[in-house]
Amino acid sequence: MFYKVRTESRELKIMEVLNARADLSEKDKRNYFTLRKGYEGEIQFDNMLERLQCDCLILSDLLLRASNSTFQIDSLIIVSNTVYLFDIKNYEDDYVWDAVDNRMLKKPDFEITNPLTQLKKNEQHFRKWLQEHKLDFPVVASVVFVNPRFTLYQASPDLPFIFPTQIERDVIERLNSNSAKLTHKHKKFADQLINSHINENPYSQIPAYEYEELRKGIMCANCSSFSVFLDGKFCFCPDCGHKETVEAAVIRTAEEFRLLFPERKLTARTLMEYSKVINNQKRMSRILEKHFTMVGKNRWVHYI
Repeated sequence: MFYKVRTESRELKIMEVLNARADLSEKDKRNYFTLRKGYEGEIQFDNMLERLQCDCLILSDLLLRASNSTFQIDSLIIVSNTVYLFDIKNYEDDYVWDAVDNRMLKKPDFEITNPLTQLKKNEQHFRKWLQEHKLDFPVVASVVFVNPRFTLYQASPDLPFIFPTQIERDVIERLNSNSAKLTHKHKKFADQLINSHINENPYSQIPAYEYEELRKGIMCANCSSFSVFLDGKFCFCPDCGHKETVEAAVIRTAEEFRLLFPERKLTARTLMEYSKVINNQKRMSRILEKHFTMVGKNRWVHYI
């Protein structure tokens, strides 16, 4: 069972909005697309884990600290006698493993961050975390390549790599072969991991941005277009045909504003300026009052 479900990180959520509302540098765009592609690969792996029938606890996207080092575990699965760590990669295209220099190249000769080095480092940190919490569990760590369009040439079978065609056998079937039941000790262990999870990633790469520089308007929930216009009780996107109630669009845009500017007060007037499409303050206030908590009176009213 999924004991800690995966959600989009704050960094990814913000980068998604900035990609639409700001003029990102090429470096920041690459960072956003890397985050998005990585998250999609993790969701793909989560969907595969739905086929698990063994007694297990699945914890997704853990950010932990051991010996003043912060490390991330994409997926952790607890079964009766083992803890499995999975580092998920959504690479595609052709790669080559250079065993001589212990590195990985995207063909023809572009070197990437070595997933084996990263895996070993995370495994080492996790074992240290277990020691610090006086816990003793056998640990098996693997890199899982989920994209069916990925090929790695010259990789030794001894490497802790699981390729797309091996996931069913080496993850699903292997874990399902474990018939032992979990105990209270395992749930307590899972709770310790969740309680140790760090919500804010200290290594996030969110670029600086200013309110005045961002594109204003309601983004289409389907295609991120800013062509959305008001049509009675609905917001309509002529680019893709997506239709959404005004109320849903306002709530979504208000949450987006609070994500980007948590230090700013959310008011009806501010959201009208940010969303542009709705110019009726009473209508905006009614929606905000229905879904948020009103603070203050008269001209000082805002919503939390």
